[in-house]
Amino acid sequence: MKKALLIIATLVSTSSFASQCDIDAKHLKADYKITNSHKAQQNSESLTLWRNDQQVAHQRQVITELWQHLANKQIRPIRYFNAQQRGIEYQPSEVRGVQNWSAKNQLVDAHLIEKMTLLNTQGTGCDEVKNYTLSENGNDFNLAFITQSNLVKTFSVTNKKAQTNTVLSLNNVNSNKAEITAQFAKWDRFQTTDYADIGDNENDPFLAKMINLGFIEHSATGFYNQQGKAIQGGHHH
Repeated sequence: MKKALLIIATLVSTSSFASQCDIDAKHLKADYKITNSHKAQQNSESLTLWRNDQQVAHQRQVITELWQHLANKQIRPIRYFNAQQRGIEYQPSEVRGVQNWSAKNQLVDAHLIEKMTLLNTQGTGCDEVKNYTLSENGNDFNLAFITQSNLVKTFSVTNKKAQTNTVLSLNNVNSNKAEITAQFAKWDRFQTTDYADIGDNENDPFLAKMINLGFIEHSATGFYNQQGKAIQGGHHH
């Protein structure tokens, strides 16, 4: 997917987050908008980050990627197809780059944040937002990070040479535990197939279609890794 050139300010007002001190960082729903720009072209999509203790999900229009943080510290991914209410279960060894929990839990790898320069800190306590920047490999990264809930507020990746830019911006946060647990229970009721068993189910019209579209694969998953590269496996055709 083409990405975007657009210099944006990450220093944004924190007033809308003033009432969120009571948010449980382990149980929340955060709605984001992703805007991709390339020269004069621009497109956007929605992304919802769900946290349910040791489970995290990234919900998009077609696909929901869910990860379970196992007791042995491994991460087991499940790819759900929203409209069909079907899912593919993977083993940790079957998916590249899956063993970084921070990239799933907060959309930006903690190792990338560690490499960034802290520009300033706005607000205190539950209102605290840290603003970071980094220029590396032709990309300019700007991040505003809500420290109390470990949430990205805004994140932009700009490549001036390629004239591309991607902006991730937070629209809303909800910590209604009943709604969150109900959503994870709904996903759990979807019919699932083990990735290893797909070859034995080639006559399944749904699986045949998804294989043809390239949605079923050994894919990289997460959002931004420590190199700052978007790893959005599974939604390219």
